[in-house]
Amino acid sequence: MNPTLKRRVCLAVAVVAIALLLLCEIFDPAALFRESLGEKVANGIVLTLTRALGGVAFLAMLINLGYRVLDPFKKPFFKCLLISLPAFVIAINNCPYSQLIKGGARITEEWWVAVLLFIECLSVGFFEEMAFRGVVFLSLLKKKPGSRSWAALSVVISSVIFGLVHMINLFESSPGAVFLQIGYSALIGAMCSVVLVKTANIWLCVLVHGIYNFAGAFVSRCGEGVLLDTFTVVFTVVVSIAVAVYMVVIFFTDKGKTAASVYPDK
Repeated sequence: MNPTLKRRVCLAVAVVAIALLLLCEIFDPAALFRESLGEKVANGIVLTLTRALGGVAFLAMLINLGYRVLDPFKKPFFKCLLISLPAFVIAINNCPYSQLIKGGARITEEWWVAVLLFIECLSVGFFEEMAFRGVVFLSLLKKKPGSRSWAALSVVISSVIFGLVHMINLFESSPGAVFLQIGYSALIGAMCSVVLVKTANIWLCVLVHGIYNFAGAFVSRCGEGVLLDTFTVVFTVVVSIAVAVYMVVIFFTDKGKTAASVYPDK
């Protein structure tokens, strides 16, 4: 496609997506089916729509920038999946399995509510990964993609920005819960940045992010009961430390070739 035409098409798609997103935020389309489907399901459907629109806008920006992270088979897929496996372990572990097994928590909603929640979480992951890993992180990294120190700084800066964006939730939640969310969001952002650097596959980041959100929200949105116990906390800390060490090792043993290859002028 002609570069000028490509730029115009990407701009038009981004503008339309953002305009539709703003319309959804202003006019609250959830009101159309809140009575029939319930508050949580209706709000979840609208959240899915708005985050998907936001993701499309940033996807258009990413295409316009020419960053080569959208082809899932740019590098051997199963090798990339294996590299990313510890990140998926962190994501899957975000569910309180211990309490579900012991009966301290239980699922009360029908299966389709869980399916809608999974789609919602994927749309959030799509939006946030396209924005913060696809555009913010890669734009920072572009300055010196072969420098490990600059790459590390780019991971830190983009992840801190991603974490701080969650301060907007102070309008809806307690300060303690929000600051905890800022912390683990920044860490998840850093983990996804390493996955992106090693695989050049942003869709793996979207999937990790979506599964992490789904596992964390599954019981609270689809059931009831206790979410944490001593075993869950201890196991999560141990797994998190192990995965953090793994991510640091693979990050600093990377020679920057994958990172440099995602840019069209490198």
